[in-house]
Amino acid sequence: MGTYKALFAASLAAGLFLDTSPALADGARDWQNLPVDTNILFAYYTYSNTEATVDLSLPVEGVSVDAHVPILRYARTFGIAGKIAGIQLIAPYGFVNARLDGTRLRTSKRGLGDVGAIFLMNIAGAPALTKREFAQWQPDSYLTGSIGVTAPTGSYKGTRLVNIGKNRWTFKPQLSYGKYLDPHLLLAVNANVQLFTANDEYKGSERQQQKALYGVESHLSHDLGDRAWLSFDAIYAHGGTTKIDGVGQGNRQQTFRLGASGSFNFDSATAISAGFTHSVAKKDYTPATTTFSINVNRAF
Repeated sequence: MGTYKALFAASLAAGLFLDTSPALADGARDWQNLPVDTNILFAYYTYSNTEATVDLSLPVEGVSVDAHVPILRYARTFGIAGKIAGIQLIAPYGFVNARLDGTRLRTSKRGLGDVGAIFLMNIAGAPALTKREFAQWQPDSYLTGSIGVTAPTGSYKGTRLVNIGKNRWTFKPQLSYGKYLDPHLLLAVNANVQLFTANDEYKGSERQQQKALYGVESHLSHDLGDRAWLSFDAIYAHGGTTKIDGVGQGNRQQTFRLGASGSFNFDSATAISAGFTHSVAKKDYTPATTTFSINVNRAF
């Protein structure tokens, strides 16, 4: 098999596309209460490296994928029935490079990724407060529900070696619970499920389906003075088996990642945050992933 054909086959077997979800996992304090009528603009840079496994019949070891992804994220809060609620819009732009391990062969793609929106509403513990009321409020345990939707806006062609988009819709319901163990120590747990529509252009003409992918995150964060916090993060995912033209691929995912994150406030409206995760346990056929993210955000 020629080198180009090997890369072509390996890329299709690995299903290479931009996926911002590992790099943009929910932050340790993303679901805390905020005053109503707050706008926040986030500017991210995320990086992920994935060592994708390929068909063992191919004369190659695997494919390494580097994704550099700037992301703009806008959030606005408002009140519903006395509870804090909000909406977020997420727009990624990907620079994806894939290389065949053990060779000099590389390919790349850039462009707008799959854009997403999130609607969230507090269930308990986070009332809708004005800025003046919020300044006097003491945070406590909270439970917040959200639903995320990702649209297939990124460029996709089934026969292309690397794609920016996934060519399918994704829906992500989630429950987020937080509890202060002491005035400066917050434990946050997020449980979610990702649901996928079918991709009818996989490898150009095949139909790809994926079962639900279940996930849970835990973040233990501690204040470092009045302006900063540091968090230990754990992320687990399970499920997501795929079918190609109705044939199961036997590729149920089971991954566990550990990492750390933190944030520093320059002033009451501007902050910088960063996070890092790495796969520490996974199925043999599941790609190992390392991610890094940094963002500057400003409230107005």
